[in-house]
Amino acid sequence: MERDYGTEYVFTNGNAGNAEKLIEEQRREFAAKRLTWWIICLCVLLAIVALPSLAERIAYSHQRGVERAKRDAAESFLKDHPDAADKGRIPYVVKLVGSSVVGIKTNTVRRGMWGDTAIAEGQGSGVIVDASGLIVTNFHVICEKGRLVDGVEIVLSDGRSISEGVFLVGFDEEMDLAVLKLEASGLTPIEWGDSDALEVGDPVLALGNPYGLAKTVTEGIVSAKERFIYNERGVISQEFLQTDAAVNPGNSGGALVDDQGRLVGINTAIYGGQYQGISFALPSKRVRETYDRILRQATH
Repeated sequence: MERDYGTEYVFTNGNAGNAEKLIEEQRREFAAKRLTWWIICLCVLLAIVALPSLAERIAYSHQRGVERAKRDAAESFLKDHPDAADKGRIPYVVKLVGSSVVGIKTNTVRRGMWGDTAIAEGQGSGVIVDASGLIVTNFHVICEKGRLVDGVEIVLSDGRSISEGVFLVGFDEEMDLAVLKLEASGLTPIEWGDSDALEVGDPVLALGNPYGLAKTVTEGIVSAKERFIYNERGVISQEFLQTDAAVNPGNSGGALVDDQGRLVGINTAIYGGQYQGISFALPSKRVRETYDRILRQATH
């Protein structure tokens, strides 16, 4: 009696090839799924890393848009109402020029006699005078006890704080003026005014960051013109506008503007150790002359 062991399945060359193809397709499918999974994980990781920066940029962009809208509305109002009362004009003037005034934070490394170090922090203000990022401020804002500070941080009105990409273009120590260059976009320059055209009694606004209090505005009038400082040889070395606008430490380098929002001075000093109703500003005409000269020297 013969035993029936059933039908034996024998792979032919064709069957073996089909199996290998099937296995290879499965491998490719698995590899594709694994690659897709890794790509998804990488995208999620990048999104997690980039999200805070993206959100920050969106917030800054939104704030710049809000400021731009306010500025445009203020510019339109001042143009259409040239004879508006001073008190009614002030909010519009502030909206017009506010984004052109920046805060300046400085730090200087001080080394002790035993090799120890400490960081001395300072503060001041500055004014954007060109959309390319040129800023004017007082020289003493960036000079600590006879030497330039080690670091400068610019705080813009939209909230951005920039310490990388800030350069010193040049300075005039006797004039107490310095020009900085900021690498940033979306900057709004102020319009230059003519300080020589001012009359005693004309209203002015001082904008800056006294004691680090950003976007501070004070009101006053031109109290006197042509206040001069003489050097040891008896030669006039400096000319100031005198105002009664409140100016305090941190205001240095900030804007003094007229009732049209034009830059008529750079707030520089006060009389005595604290505000007493006597403040001094570099006249814009002298500032503009020095600024132009510094730029010419920087290009040679």
